[in-house]
Amino acid sequence: MTKRLLLTVLAALAGSAATAQEPQYFEEPAHRQIFSFRWDFLARYDRVDHLPYYASDDRGRFELRPEIDADPLPNLRLGVRGVFDYGTQKYTDPIYDNYEARGAELDRLYFLWRPGAFAIRGGKFAMPITATEMLWDHDIQTVGGAAAWTATGARGALTLAGAFFYGPQHGHDTSRIAVGQVAGQFGEEGGLEVDASAAYWGYDMREIDPLYIRQNTPIADSSGITYASEFHVADLLVRVRFPIGAVPMTVSLDGVRNFAASKGRRNAFDGTVTAGRIGTPGEFRASYSYQYIQRDALVGAYNSDDWWFHTWYEGHRVAVAWTFLPSVYLQGAVTLQRRLDTPAWVNRYLVDLVKMF
Repeated sequence: MTKRLLLTVLAALAGSAATAQEPQYFEEPAHRQIFSFRWDFLARYDRVDHLPYYASDDRGRFELRPEIDADPLPNLRLGVRGVFDYGTQKYTDPIYDNYEARGAELDRLYFLWRPGAFAIRGGKFAMPITATEMLWDHDIQTVGGAAAWTATGARGALTLAGAFFYGPQHGHDTSRIAVGQVAGQFGEEGGLEVDASAAYWGYDMREIDPLYIRQNTPIADSSGITYASEFHVADLLVRVRFPIGAVPMTVSLDGVRNFAASKGRRNAFDGTVTAGRIGTPGEFRASYSYQYIQRDALVGAYNSDDWWFHTWYEGHRVAVAWTFLPSVYLQGAVTLQRRLDTPAWVNRYLVDLVKMF
């Protein structure tokens, strides 16, 4: 009896061990979130001193951008975003600003499909081409389509990208923009990382509000005021990331040439050094930028409006940001600019309260 009982217990234990070692082929699938909601917010105080020609200009800007994304498939995203703007100035001056002073609109409506190594976009979406804001203001959403292919390896990744955009600026912009880019990423996260890209931007500037010609060279023809130069722009961008102790550092060098512009009007350069990061409470970030942009080096209708002029200037910008709540930071920035045809400087002071996506 004792022997029979012992054999029964051993058999039961062996059966339990075998069952524990079997793979679980019928586990319940993990829950996947299909819908997501994100939003960001900007509250800005903006002061411009047009010394010595004009009086100081003070204004405020408030912007809310809520976005809803749907991921019906693991490799497919559908997104929609609205933007709500209110400025203390009733009307925004298109000569300098890329946003509407007061208004609401749908600024994103897109799909993003990722079949394998490809990424395909269509609709109205964020700029998919790697670029600094010297070349493209990332607040301007692009209308059209884009495709990219990425090959990854042990030492980095290589991306080939192309895009076509239609009239992204406010008003009746019917311009066409075609872009092709080769980009590489190398290095180790947390160590030395290098991102480099080379791009060609071809602009077919058609009907656009003449105010958006901004500081580019204008010319009058039978249709009115238009651009004196065409724009066939090459962009070379290198970003190097590395730590100094516990502080992440980024050095960015961006060079632009418009091969269709005349000598003395075709080149632009941006150099930026950034220390620190933002996003987590207690984190700081400081940056310094120098820009030199000749008059027709790039299309002033689409680049950053954080600098007062868009082309035809040299300038310096210093900014310091402090994160005091998760994804919420306060930033102060000072920009000094001199148009290349005058010794006078324009001083701009920005104080931003930002809630990040």
